[in-house]
Amino acid sequence: MRGWLAAGNLNIECLGDIKVRKSGCVFYDHSLNKFPGDRVSCQTEQTDVFLDGFVYNRQDFTDHGQNWSQAFAEEAGQNMKSLLNRMRGGFCGYAYDCRLKELRIFTDQVGNKAVYYYSNMDKWMVSNHLDYMVKVLRENHEKYSFCDKAAEYMLSYGYMIDDSTFIEQIHRVLPGEYVIIKDGHIQAERYYMIPNAEQQMSEGEAVEKIDRAFREAVRREFEKDREYGYRHLVDLSGGLDSRMVSFVGHDLGYTDQMNITYSQAGYSDDVISKEIALYLKHEYLFKPLDDAAWMQDIDSITSQNNGAALFLGITGGARMLGTLNTEQFGMEHTGMIGDAILSTFYHDRTLNYGAPRFGYHRYSDRLAYDFEETLLGEYPCQELFAIYTRGMLGAQSSYITRQHYVETDSPFMDVDFLNTVFSLPFEYRNRHHIYLKWMLQKYPDATKFGWEKWGGIRPREDHIWRRKIRTIRRLIGMKVSKLAGKSSRDGMTPVDYWYHRDMQTVNLYEKYYEENIENPVITDSLRKDIKVMFKQGNVMEKSMALTVLAEVKKYFSDQEI
Repeated sequence: MRGWLAAGNLNIECLGDIKVRKSGCVFYDHSLNKFPGDRVSCQTEQTDVFLDGFVYNRQDFTDHGQNWSQAFAEEAGQNMKSLLNRMRGGFCGYAYDCRLKELRIFTDQVGNKAVYYYSNMDKWMVSNHLDYMVKVLRENHEKYSFCDKAAEYMLSYGYMIDDSTFIEQIHRVLPGEYVIIKDGHIQAERYYMIPNAEQQMSEGEAVEKIDRAFREAVRREFEKDREYGYRHLVDLSGGLDSRMVSFVGHDLGYTDQMNITYSQAGYSDDVISKEIALYLKHEYLFKPLDDAAWMQDIDSITSQNNGAALFLGITGGARMLGTLNTEQFGMEHTGMIGDAILSTFYHDRTLNYGAPRFGYHRYSDRLAYDFEETLLGEYPCQELFAIYTRGMLGAQSSYITRQHYVETDSPFMDVDFLNTVFSLPFEYRNRHHIYLKWMLQKYPDATKFGWEKWGGIRPREDHIWRRKIRTIRRLIGMKVSKLAGKSSRDGMTPVDYWYHRDMQTVNLYEKYYEENIENPVITDSLRKDIKVMFKQGNVMEKSMALTVLAEVKKYFSDQEI
């Protein structure tokens, strides 16, 4: 596993080789470090700093003759909020004031890089890998406990919706925040929130704004690869988001792309992505998921992703990356949640801009939990609550796994692109209206290929009537399968269909459940809920139950982490 850990007043020799810093904290590093010139690991007279990841605009901080590390360290010690606001990229880390004994832990504006912290009086830890942290707690005989709230999030949403982890004493720094720890006191400060202010403009102006911001976001990503001599690893599917990343990157001259796709063999994602890659003359690699082997990676995925989301959530992404020689790539370019950004989560203005509510975007409605309403008050409207939770903490949790192999980013999650898109009128973004108009006006060739969401119909507003007919046929087919008691094969990853035809996976799930359900750390009420999810649920719900049991097994049994 890849990762790093810094600690104060804790023994971390159990992790391996350490670097001792003058400030008194110790540091373990087994990170990926794809972009070493972007990383910061240094100490000024007062501040010990570490930054992991990549920064697109380093040059903006070095106009007075300092090198990047010096410039970052100095500003981190003076004005952390201003520094983080100005930075662009995917990063996380910490700054420790040696005089004030004050620790500041940060992540980027959208939580591309996950980072976690632990604090107990004068003892503290910061890391991007939860397994390291628990191993150190065990080594130092520090008490830790199971977080029931995290289990409830997992059994309903399928991902964390706040800073919780399965360890009560360990928390995640949320997107756009930094955490200050001093004298054992913890304070979270928000430095960035996606703006929520529409501006009046014509559709033509909106298209131009989108295109300028998106092209710059793509240029930043691909230029970072080029800066370090890497090839471009670009996701491709039957959807629109990854397609636009690949098309725009190609249009900007970044043609040395390796497009990767994984899905059910013969499904739209397979067929459409192949057509696009051949059209653009990109190298292309497809991995079929029909063998269902990836569905058995319970322990490896829950270890890699820190238990942030259900282990089936990444589908075959980890298996795909594991087959590649990832040394030739710097970053995996994704279309992460572009559909929700450039379009909208909700088609009703009142709901979209209304007060946040629980209950949407859950993987399962089988169980009912009451979560603290104070969480909702952190977000100005329902759409932003969904983007930060379902998008950044849910869908984007796959990045935590991917970052054991490559760095990751999406131009749709670029800060300046977000600021641009959320200034557009709701009516333009609703139902992909401006998205489709942008594609047709600026990249008409991208509309020549079918759209998986529309059943293979081309993504053009004048083709919506065809999409409706295709959708009706698909729904009828799925209904017939359900009435016949059969699992539908319609979908990128029809896990129920595969599960019921693979006795090895069925037996593995049953055995895993039986071996871990009676762990004494599980309360009787939670055990009852896990049983309901596993025994009565579909395969995704079973995986939610097994994710909870995997965290129990890993951290609350005698096994070695």
